[in-house]
Amino acid sequence: MDRREAIKRTALLTGFAISASTISAVLQGCQPEAKSNLAEWTPKFFSQDEGIALAEIGEHILPATDTPGAKDVLTHEFVDHMASVCMTPEEQDRFKKGMVQLLADYQTQGGKAFIEATAEEQFAFLNEQDKAARTLIEENPDLPPEEAPFFLSLKQMILLGYFTSEKVGTEVTAYLPIPGENIACMPYEEGTAAWTF
Repeated sequence: MDRREAIKRTALLTGFAISASTISAVLQGCQPEAKSNLAEWTPKFFSQDEGIALAEIGEHILPATDTPGAKDVLTHEFVDHMASVCMTPEEQDRFKKGMVQLLADYQTQGGKAFIEATAEEQFAFLNEQDKAARTLIEENPDLPPEEAPFFLSLKQMILLGYFTSEKVGTEVTAYLPIPGENIACMPYEEGTAAWTF
């Protein structure tokens, strides 16, 4: 899948527009320095606890099944790198405050830190956040990207990191490194993976 297609799919999956700086960074090939172990990773933008929470949030959004999960393709590193290198100072400020508020909201509601919660507690909280964000977007369809609920912006970044990763592009979706014949109306065969272009 090319970067433009990944951006389009991400916007469709979240139902909200992606910011200009995010689009620009992805089209320029902004990629993280991959670490294989979460314990060895030191976030550049987020605190260590926020980075761990980010990895858990990503895994709840895109869990490992018969395909890799968000942690497997290091989406937490992608999001942290995008925030530290590719966002404007205003976007960085909004993104940092959004993560701090999200984790504080869980602390208030759950009585403990997000990273200390069980997977079920984390999942229930994230579902509430997603539902509230989607309701806000449905009620305000002309809301500009800079006023998007933080959770949707975070979810977009996670999805974007996932769909632009090499592992997903070459192992999950069907991949043809050298384009062959263009068949405009190819019949779909059940069980065929989506194509990466």
